[in-house]
Amino acid sequence: MPSRTILALVPAILWAGAALGQDKVTAIACDSLLAARRVDAASGSDRNAAIDAGCRSVDRSTIGSVEQRALIGGAPYECMTITGAGRCLWIVP
Repeated sequence: MPSRTILALVPAILWAGAALGQDKVTAIACDSLLAARRVDAASGSDRNAAIDAGCRSVDRSTIGSVEQRALIGGAPYECMTITGAGRCLWIVP
């Protein structure tokens, strides 16, 4: 039974580690889930190139409530309201 508990916690631990890689003041927000997934999958200079494609950095203080959620490959994605954006944007985990 203890091994089941550990396996259940692995996705949460991995996601928390990915979230820590971002700036604590800003977050990457994208117009589409596909764009958010591309940024999430990219690394290094590829990540910067992916950010230009429909994504931008937003101040975390402008992020509001969750409007949509998606779980893809164990990674949680949330489309959240952003002050002044007019609609929800997908936040890169």
